[in-house]
Amino acid sequence: MELRHLQAFVAVAEELNFRRAAVRLHMSQPPLSQQIKRLEHEVGVPLLRRTTRQVALTAAGEAFLHEARKTLQAAEAAPRLARQAAAGEIGVVRLGFSGQTSYQVMLLIVRKFRERYPKVRFEIRSPLYGGELVDRINQQEVDAGLLRLPVPTEGLCVRELEQHALAVALPEDHRLADGRSIGLADLRGEAFISYPSGRGSVVNQLVQAACLRHGYSPDFVQEAPDTHTILSLVGAGSGISLVPMTAEHLKVPGVVLVPVHDAPPIPLALVWRADDQNPALAGLVGLLDEVVAEL
Repeated sequence: MELRHLQAFVAVAEELNFRRAAVRLHMSQPPLSQQIKRLEHEVGVPLLRRTTRQVALTAAGEAFLHEARKTLQAAEAAPRLARQAAAGEIGVVRLGFSGQTSYQVMLLIVRKFRERYPKVRFEIRSPLYGGELVDRINQQEVDAGLLRLPVPTEGLCVRELEQHALAVALPEDHRLADGRSIGLADLRGEAFISYPSGRGSVVNQLVQAACLRHGYSPDFVQEAPDTHTILSLVGAGSGISLVPMTAEHLKVPGVVLVPVHDAPPIPLALVWRADDQNPALAGLVGLLDEVVAEL
């Protein structure tokens, strides 16, 4: 079924006059009549009732007109949509992020992207730890990940956005809670609450390495699935924890965050596959300079 036959039928159906339809289509009447006959033969039923005085739609013609219009509209839209998709103006970006301590940066990224590309849909995957996110990116389940470094980066592009200081989360009645700054050596012998082991938490790895440099291994007594739960356990007196200072926006009652002056900062980066051809992702990457400028 050819589009030109559908166009011819719609013109005749709307004009209910072959002469006017032929003028509208910039053609003569005989070819137009032949196109309508071919279409009716292909459909298998009459679409028009013709007399010497008038043209009218059959019941089949009424139903066919509705679908023909939709088909022509879709055919007209298809090239435009294809151009928009190629330009990254429509489509989907699947963004993974590591949770509450990178939440504010994620919101900034999404807001700026929505302002520039309002027709692109964002799918947010969270919470995922750094190692998990790298796996999802490599398996093409996620287009980009907002995660903490270092992570394995073979085949990936990495753009560091910001560095976050580490803080120690303490119960408000802890002996160190009144300090303006604490050193890692001050935390020797404390019971630590950690992020889950085996899920690729970069913070866990950095805390372990930093404490070892000060001559001790942290005593991890409990794990929690996310930063908010960790802070809640700290407030309940289950232990202390090292978390990014950005966790302060969670404001858990009974918990104090104190900067750790000799702990290394934790870089936060956007990571994506070097061979990813998603034009919408390219639009996101192109906004990163603006994102960094606002952080």
